[in-house]
Amino acid sequence: GNFVVMTVTGRKSGRPRNVTVSPISDDEGRYLVSPYGDSGWVLNARADPNAIIRRGGSETRVRLVEVTGQKPELVQAYYEREAFARQFMDVPGEATVGDFASVSDRFPVFRVDET
Repeated sequence: GNFVVMTVTGRKSGRPRNVTVSPISDDEGRYLVSPYGDSGWVLNARADPNAIIRRGGSETRVRLVEVTGQKPELVQAYYEREAFARQFMDVPGEATVGDFASVSDRFPVFRVDET
């Protein structure tokens, strides 16, 4: 599937924290969207943007850069691809990019830069 394991550093404990995420890509790069809003991994990434992404036997060190401003296209792409996330994202079933423009600020997006 689309899922990978990401390790971030706990903002309070300083310990490694693993979370399963599903990156999406567009012409400008690879991104992570949090359908749960300011979840634990989001808060940890804001405190320390260095992370490790694992898929199978491959491990990549990355830096997570939060995307600010309008990002409805990325949120919509995530919503359309990841059916499990739809229950957490308050948009109509046949949502347009305009529907996502009004709610996209509730779903943090991070660009994934390899280091």
